[in-house]
Amino acid sequence: MDAVTGLLMALAVAGALLAVSLRNILHAIFGLALSLLAIAGLFLVLNSPFVAAMEVLIYVGGISVAMVFAVMLSTVVPKDRQETRWRRGGAALVALTFLLGVGAAIIQTDLSAATGPAVADPAAWGVDRVGHALLDHYNLVFEALSVVLLLAIIGAIVISRRDRAEDPPTEEAN
Repeated sequence: MDAVTGLLMALAVAGALLAVSLRNILHAIFGLALSLLAIAGLFLVLNSPFVAAMEVLIYVGGISVAMVFAVMLSTVVPKDRQETRWRRGGAALVALTFLLGVGAAIIQTDLSAATGPAVADPAAWGVDRVGHALLDHYNLVFEALSVVLLLAIIGAIVISRRDRAEDPPTEEAN
């Protein structure tokens, strides 16, 4: 394992830990974005520039920004502290069980057998070839998807404005 891969893996894990441990939701979203950027860097190390670009565009650029907008447009609902403690314990138990299962699967896997390239022909999955395929063969589907996404954004704005007009904002419980 080279230094760049190790650094990117450490950044991905650190960002994920920040995303699940920070109390401020905006800071947690930034931790998630850090983790996703590190994963995109790992895709670059694996000679998959298209997957890395899509990781940045879709997940970091789209999902993280959408989450920030959702937080900014939503009202804060106070939560019961006792209920939060029970949920935190249950979530920790589920996470521990999941990590033990993944750890057992990793221990039983022979990782030394994976010595070949991640993609058989990296040129076949280049950004230019995938872009041409999307805009030549799948142009109608691509345009229909853009209309559906536009309608989803308009619907979210309408619902957000309607909810804000009906409900007065509540104070945050710290």
